[in-house]
Amino acid sequence: MSEQKHFSLLVCGFCIIFFGLSPRLSVQAESPADRVQTLFDQGWALESRMHIDTANLDRAIALYEEAIAIAPENAEARWRLAEVTFKKSEETPDKQKRKEMVTRSLAMAESALKLNPKSVGGMYWAGVALARLADMSGILTAMKQIKQAKAYLHEAIQTDPDHRLSILSGVILALIYSESPWPLKDMDQALELARWSVDKDPNLTIATLSLGKIYLAEGKTGLAEKLLNQCLDTQNPTYVWDSILYDWPQAKTILAGLEARK
Repeated sequence: MSEQKHFSLLVCGFCIIFFGLSPRLSVQAESPADRVQTLFDQGWALESRMHIDTANLDRAIALYEEAIAIAPENAEARWRLAEVTFKKSEETPDKQKRKEMVTRSLAMAESALKLNPKSVGGMYWAGVALARLADMSGILTAMKQIKQAKAYLHEAIQTDPDHRLSILSGVILALIYSESPWPLKDMDQALELARWSVDKDPNLTIATLSLGKIYLAEGKTGLAEKLLNQCLDTQNPTYVWDSILYDWPQAKTILAGLEARK
């Protein structure tokens, strides 16, 4: 065999090994838009497992921050960061740190609205953050924050009533109207919004829980028990993590109190 032919065979063999071990040349690198969507999917999957390990929220925060770094003008990336930051605040016992996180959540939600004024996610999380800040504020500041929260949440429903966060906006508004002091209290509005939310999503346990609480406040114990039991009997809750961490324990506590009074 000549030296030239031997060299050609070696080159051919090397190419076969190289292309056999390397990714196909037809596979394209992930585009920035695809990468952002991947980060959204991974972040949501982590949020959905917060009831298993709350550290998943920290991991989701890091993913959404990466999404913002890749796409600073992406409004959804900002309200998603607002969402997970707010959820993290709910699991933070230190009051000052909690307030800082809620404030950051509000800033992220409002920055999403600057990028996209029709962002239902921005409206919802801005409203929720303001409502939570009102809980932490003095009466005068709280009144202003609640007014702003209501405006955001009503706007979310008006913008897209079928959006999952618009349905949640109805629940939060029902709680605001039913639990606020006069002159913000409006039980008729609260009942209408809570019923609307349950009709929109019967598997939303915070909705059935809230409607049950409103019926109880109205002295309609039978209806309250029915809704609270519906909450507990939900087989496929829309947000299982919220059901496990918040809604089911609260429904059980209220029902136990009602049973003790009989």
